[in-house]
Amino acid sequence: MMELAHDEALTLQAMEEAMWRPETRFDRRYMEAILAENFHEVGQSGRTYSREDTLDLRPIEIDIQFPLLGFSAVAICEDVALVSYTSIPVRSPRGAAHRTSVWTNDGRWKLRFHQATPAEV
Repeated sequence: MMELAHDEALTLQAMEEAMWRPETRFDRRYMEAILAENFHEVGQSGRTYSREDTLDLRPIEIDIQFPLLGFSAVAICEDVALVSYTSIPVRSPRGAAHRTSVWTNDGRWKLRFHQATPAEV
């Protein structure tokens, strides 16, 4: 893996955090622009989600601590980045997850894949 430029890593961190902010997460136009056409997610429960499933989510309360714990963004190859971090709820002792995202850049970053795995922290 290769190092990402510092500004690219900061951009990806801001974009990943936007997935946790209600004002962007439940803004369909924003999400349509961010999610790759072939986006796929494996949720913390093991359930899989398509791009359409994700776009159709109803707004819910998001309970997450910022900054994202252990945030890392590295280049897999040119124009593909692997992001990883641990999400920790603010108000619940349970529900932490290790998370990994694959972002691709074809002129702008788009989220291609996301997976969450339950974690003990």
